[in-house]
Amino acid sequence: MLRIEDGRTGGTVELEPGRRAPLRVVACVPRGSGAQAARVIVTTDVLVRTVEATGGQVLLAVVGAEDAGFGGALGAAPAAIRVATVSEAQEGLAGRVAVRVVAVGDTDDPGDEGEGVRMDVGPVSGGMSPGLDLRLALMGRDRRVPLELAPPALGTAAARLARWRRDVALWAEEPSRPMCAQHVERMRAALSRDLDTPAVLEALDFVGAQTELPPGSRFETFAHMDRFLGLELTREIGGVRP
Repeated sequence: MLRIEDGRTGGTVELEPGRRAPLRVVACVPRGSGAQAARVIVTTDVLVRTVEATGGQVLLAVVGAEDAGFGGALGAAPAAIRVATVSEAQEGLAGRVAVRVVAVGDTDDPGDEGEGVRMDVGPVSGGMSPGLDLRLALMGRDRRVPLELAPPALGTAAARLARWRRDVALWAEEPSRPMCAQHVERMRAALSRDLDTPAVLEALDFVGAQTELPPGSRFETFAHMDRFLGLELTREIGGVRP
């Protein structure tokens, strides 16, 4: 079960995770801020991935992305995300919207204030970064907390991503082992609690540092959790040597 904090009430809402009927989601992308738009998109994508990786289905539309100005800041927007006008979103979803992902303070949110859980996404200041470095930096803080994308923060995200990819490529050279079930369970539980991506990233750092765990187990753990995070952690397999 997904438990999401509703930005309207401050209470926690339990969502049926799209197994009996698709979860209807609309991402309302704000105009004029590439970084803020990217944060809304990333939050929405992690929500979609979490639902689908746990056996659910999503009907998704993104409103306003054509005016957001974030361009290719994420490298490539998630393929599953379809940009739609308000009327197209209403027609395409053809039912009550369960979740609206909205930038805090966005006065252009076209949604009915009484419709669905509102997932607030905090403001972002500072520069942009190409590709998945930005995605990782955005996932490193609670989605509601204001975030400054200063060069040191972006550099830290880039180094973390490079380290993980190198480690995963090296672990892939070793015999496969079952993933670390207790750690995976804890990370999936964090995602079910209001998409707590910072807790997941910290847990991956912890698992990666546990040299007593077989490399094959760490590989399977990272590869599995990348289904939720979308960081292409296996991209360097075959191209890295000790």
